[in-house]
Amino acid sequence: MIKVIVSHDVDHLYGRDHWFRDLIYPKMWVRTTLELFRGQITGHEWWLRNTSCFRKYRHNLQAQMDFDREHGIESVFFFGMAKGLGMSYKPAEAKPMISLVHDNGFDTGVHGIDYQSQDGINKEYNTFKELMGYDPCGIRMHYVRFDEETFGRLNVAGYVFDTTEFDKPSCGTLKAPYMVGDMWEFPLAIMDGYLPQQFEKAKEKTLEILDRCRGMGLTYVTVLFHDYQFCDDYKDIRDWYVWLMDYIKDSPDYEFISYRKAIAELGGTL
Repeated sequence: MIKVIVSHDVDHLYGRDHWFRDLIYPKMWVRTTLELFRGQITGHEWWLRNTSCFRKYRHNLQAQMDFDREHGIESVFFFGMAKGLGMSYKPAEAKPMISLVHDNGFDTGVHGIDYQSQDGINKEYNTFKELMGYDPCGIRMHYVRFDEETFGRLNVAGYVFDTTEFDKPSCGTLKAPYMVGDMWEFPLAIMDGYLPQQFEKAKEKTLEILDRCRGMGLTYVTVLFHDYQFCDDYKDIRDWYVWLMDYIKDSPDYEFISYRKAIAELGGTL
């Protein structure tokens, strides 16, 4: 039996996130236009993506939570406590959205920016705790960035788990959870952004990864999907996520589990 842990990185919240704060929108307009000319996206998707900057919200948290709850998925949502690499909302702007997720019964953690400085890592942890009045459940670094010292620093900061380790050239890290000090590291196996962005190709690659996980005898497999893509703007990758969750739910070889429950099974506490 493979137990699948699902999480969501919350990279964007509001349309105004990127107004005069970064170059996300100009880059998006250029990239999507090239994708349209190459036949990689439809004209409708091009329009939806490029007008998203004028919407009040760029997240899809409620729709994501509704879907996950209906499928019995105890997913975790990671929110930024610092700005960087196109994640440009402020902690105070995230607070009502973190409360929304928390009040819906889902765990919330930090989507980290600083992975090299102990002071910076501590600051993000403490910002979340002071903002929300409780500890973050865990962390994943933005853009899955880490170095040889990152996981040790995260352990020192007080995190119970991290789920950052990701081998970009291999499109995932297929490895069992392991401990770094008192912290559990859950390597990331499947990430939406490193799959082909066409539905059938993404499905094929995912099945290949799951086959390898079974062959390696892994008990826990982690999946990352960004909530802002749970909409018609990103139809193919949204449909891939829906397919994968249905596939896991309907298969006797898989079941969903949370980081919290996985840690308990491994003998830890959260």
